[in-house]
Amino acid sequence: MTETVSGILIILLGLLTMIGSVLNWGLVTRPGKLLNILLGDMVARTIYFVIGILLLVLGVDMAFGLHWIVQ
Repeated sequence: MTETVSGILIILLGLLTMIGSVLNWGLVTRPGKLLNILLGDMVARTIYFVIGILLLVLGVDMAFGLHWIVQ
């Protein structure tokens, strides 16, 4: 797989994570997950959203060959 294809897959994964945390999808934010038990649903969903943003930035970095993060 080239870096472009890997970057696009990571972008899609980041978008899925962000949308799933905002819409409270069971796939992303199950009530039985460790973060949900320890921190509560709202904080866990916020953490999932931030992780989605990081994945999105990493994917854009890889897909467009900017190499801000990945060297």
